[in-house]
Amino acid sequence: MLSSKVILLIAIPVFCALSLVLKENFPFSHYPMYSDPDPVSAYYHLEDAAGKALPLTQLTGVRGPNLGKILRKRLSDQAKKLDVGVKSLPREAVEGVARDTLAYLRTQAKHNKQVLPEKLRIMFTTIQFADGKVEEKREVFFTE
Repeated sequence: MLSSKVILLIAIPVFCALSLVLKENFPFSHYPMYSDPDPVSAYYHLEDAAGKALPLTQLTGVRGPNLGKILRKRLSDQAKKLDVGVKSLPREAVEGVARDTLAYLRTQAKHNKQVLPEKLRIMFTTIQFADGKVEEKREVFFTE
């Protein structure tokens, strides 16, 4: 009778070969999402007026990546209301979305029995690999 180690040594290469042949047919996958990453990665985060990054999850219960999702969804909804593209939104509309988002975060902080600083700013950061080095570009998306 074959031992469990021998069965594993046979099963793993067979599974790998089968996965390569079957490609993207569940439950087999060659994970193409990792083979061609976007050239630029972007994210939003919250800072106080002095530029100190705030622990968003600890203060509000909202995870960092969700801040970007919330902003993108609200901007998209606002663009649909105004019948324009997101990139064509007037600055006043973008500021309104940012204010509403900060009000939502303050409400979430109260639920967590936390207090956010009086003045906040939403930062937008992009990271890309160019000319053999990693470049990080930070800009203020909105400030109170």
